Amino acid sequence: MHIEKNVFESVIGTLLNIKGKSKDGLKAREDMLKMGMRTELALVKKGRRTYLPPAAFTLSRKEKKKLCKSLSEVKVPEGYSSDIRRLVFMKDLKLKNLKTHDCHVIMEHFLPIGIRSILPEKVRSAITKLCFFFRSICSKVIDPEILPTLQKEIVITLCELEMYFPPSFFDIMVHLVVHLVKETQLCGPAYMRWMYPAERYMKILKGYVKSRSRPEGCIVERYIVEEAVEFCTEYLSNVQSIGLPRAQIFDKMEDPSSVTERLRCLAYGPSLHVFSHSAYSINGYTFYTKEQDDKSTMQNSGVTVLAEAMHISSMKDLNPKYANLSYFGVIEHIWVFDYEKFQIPIFGCKWVNSSGIRMDKSGFLQVDLTRVGYKDEPFILASQAKQVFYVNDPKSTKWSIVLFSNKVTDDSGVDQCDIDVENESCIRRNELNRNDEVEDLIPDESYIRNDHNEGIWINSSVRIAKKQVINIPTKKRKRC
Repeated sequence: MHIEKNVFESVIGTLLNIKGKSKDGLKAREDMLKMGMRTELALVKKGRRTYLPPAAFTLSRKEKKKLCKSLSEVKVPEGYSSDIRRLVFMKDLKLKNLKTHDCHVIMEHFLPIGIRSILPEKVRSAITKLCFFFRSICSKVIDPEILPTLQKEIVITLCELEMYFPPSFFDIMVHLVVHLVKETQLCGPAYMRWMYPAERYMKILKGYVKSRSRPEGCIVERYIVEEAVEFCTEYLSNVQSIGLPRAQIFDKMEDPSSVTERLRCLAYGPSLHVFSHSAYSINGYTFYTKEQDDKSTMQNSGVTVLAEAMHISSMKDLNPKYANLSYFGVIEHIWVFDYEKFQIPIFGCKWVNSSGIRMDKSGFLQVDLTRVGYKDEPFILASQAKQVFYVNDPKSTKWSIVLFSNKVTDDSGVDQCDIDVENESCIRRNELNRNDEVEDLIPDESYIRNDHNEGIWINSSVRIAKKQVINIPTKKRKRC
């Protein structure tokens, strides 16, 4: 987790030219000049100022705005991560106050999206493959058979990065990336070993402190009270915790009498009074309506359902095939039908038509939320819903990229199965990136950008002034 954090800070610091985080600068250019490499990036002195020509990874101010704007518009579901928008400062075009988990989320999910419309193709492809590698190596479930292929891919990716980034970029943390696959083979998935759960629980424990003079005692007393309350609730019937309405969980109906009672309620039908909610908790997710989503800092209205559909090649096809098909949409209504003995929640959704769903060449699953379809079948059972969220595609404002919510714990306390984002592996994405026939914005042997001239200016007079301030006057030395 710390390797990923340090690598991300090096990448984003170099792209946005963040002071103290960038691996490109005056000394890096001087070192390359001494080594006789990339002479086209040599320093250009103009009076008392020094100009660093734009390298292949140097972003123009317009591109920096695009990247920061893409991150500033991200809204994630509840419990997915912290609010990414608070970490982006559009005035300075920088990212600040990043925690380790923030770097983890941005590196694996949002950075590949944010750079889709900027940077030369080869540089963008190398950074994207590095992000996909971390996503694969940090998965909750890893197939041991793909680990050798991942090892080959990361070696190639680092070699591609060496073609464009300066040697100062490749410190010990970037080197340690090569050993992550071997570490996974020996120790298992990183998901079972990292400290994110412990750090999140430490935040809960810090919230127990009411008196700063006795922090340990506050934590112990609050913890004991919660344990006692949870112990008592196990022996009380029909007790439900305060919060959002939750779906009722029924035991397996093995008793014939209970089946008859349930059939009786279904036969009489639901009550004429329908409960409407703006938020609902079920399947371990918290869902919002689109109206509530617009008021919130989170995005909880995205929904997907996996349904079996009939596929035919033409009207004359007499052998239709049935296959599972994913539908994506946005929740507009949350209704709960009361059957006296139990309640059934349903979601009224605005579904995206099949023509508005596609997989692009880079392996991103995209939807066009304006293409509405299936208007005659808007409702699904809430128990069938899984949560997704949508990120605006900076490459095309018409399309949105689909990301799946985190793995969650359902009401019974059992962890649900892991959800693979876009159901695509890192290896498949890398193959797509290598096989793309795209127009190269920079030649194979060129490391300078010709599409803009917004390099880095260094004022040498500032450096001289700093040296003069450090000098101590002779009189003060005698007094000492």
